[in-house]
Amino acid sequence: MNTQTHLKPKDTFEVHGYCLLNGEDTRVLNLLYQPIIGGNALMLYHNLLSNVSVFKKPTAHFVLQDIINNGLQELYQSRIKLEAIGLLKTYVRKKDEGYHYIYLLANVLPPHIFLADDVLSLLLLDRVGEQRFQLLVDMFQPDQPDLSNYSDITNKYTDTFQLSSERLIPSNKLIEQTNQIMKQMPTSVKPTLESETFDWEFFVDNLSGLNIDQTFLTNEFKPLVYTIHGLYGINELEMVSHVKYCLDYVTNKIDVTEFKRHIYKKYHQAKSTALNVKNNQVTPLTLKEQDQAIERHKNDLKHQGFSPEEIAVITSCERIAPLIFLKAIKEQKNGFVAQNERWTIENLKAQSNLPDEVINMLIHYSLVVLNNPSLNQNMVNTIANNWAQNKVFKASEALKQVKNFKQESTKKATSKNYRRNYSTKPTRKETLPDWATDDSRKETPLSGEELSLLEQQLKKFNQGGESS
Repeated sequence: MNTQTHLKPKDTFEVHGYCLLNGEDTRVLNLLYQPIIGGNALMLYHNLLSNVSVFKKPTAHFVLQDIINNGLQELYQSRIKLEAIGLLKTYVRKKDEGYHYIYLLANVLPPHIFLADDVLSLLLLDRVGEQRFQLLVDMFQPDQPDLSNYSDITNKYTDTFQLSSERLIPSNKLIEQTNQIMKQMPTSVKPTLESETFDWEFFVDNLSGLNIDQTFLTNEFKPLVYTIHGLYGINELEMVSHVKYCLDYVTNKIDVTEFKRHIYKKYHQAKSTALNVKNNQVTPLTLKEQDQAIERHKNDLKHQGFSPEEIAVITSCERIAPLIFLKAIKEQKNGFVAQNERWTIENLKAQSNLPDEVINMLIHYSLVVLNNPSLNQNMVNTIANNWAQNKVFKASEALKQVKNFKQESTKKATSKNYRRNYSTKPTRKETLPDWATDDSRKETPLSGEELSLLEQQLKKFNQGGESS
């Protein structure tokens, strides 16, 4: 259930959890967790933890908002980041005219477990960069003295402590009860990952000839693949090529460390080149600067003669991955993405070198403008070839091509009707059903209401965090 849509300041919550932070836990939170979840989420975790005794009683969310000095949307975004990273579990039920939440706090992972986890370490590497990441690894690296010339003389437990069986038997029930209680206490957890936009079965099918251990793929490698897909938008076929690059063909094992390093370097090198940043330093835009850039872009499109509806389509095409864009449109039309359509888009990305925004405009033209129920591979490839040869590399340029298609189609239809009307040869007039007339086959662009709904679905698929 998406709680964002109904979370209100008057909705109540309570907090439970037995978490005691020591100095090392605080360092781990500040140095390892914070770069991933951001300062607001970290502040929320600290405040929930500090006020556990107070928040055990139902409390309105506006009280928490006052404490952390954040709006409801910021509070929600911070909460879901804590959930995603494994520091919080949330439960909700309907209560009276609102909802009541239970927030269950989890403990911080020890640094050696955090940095050894493929998912968490890759997220941290992506946020802080290689140089800072290496400093953090060195900072938390366990102290391991050279013991090669020493003998282990550590005393064993049974040699030091003796327990009488007569005393132990009557206490068995009490010990069992204590064990059951303690097992219910929140423990350190790693984030669990699923993906609605990555076809795992399709990915595994393309690896079937490599004889990679299936247990390893499912249990160990799958979370890492989902993380990489979520971070960089790498699709199934691209992921297969990266796996092949890091595969030992003698042992049929994937070098996971090399795989992460290869992905990181390839992505950030491409990003740096695209942004034309000197010395490999990327200066992120502030939210205000991003909003200003988006507004300037929209004004530029407006000056080029595009309508508000066309601008909405262009901007959606520019920021959404093709498979997500395709799925959103299909759901808008109450349909589904067929396997052959997925293949069509994957092959188009691999062969055409067209940018994602242009591929998205091609999807929009086929499914929305022409109102086709599915993508036609032959038609898509024909148009993609035309755009690639004419160097159409922007969504706005692709939309101009769509307009040209429409104008040419209208001219051909007008010319055909003209020749038919002025032909001296007698013709037989057929009566066609309503669905076969020209009026019933008009192009049907999305209405304003439909565009708004599509925008909401795209945000759901592409929703990021404040630190992304």
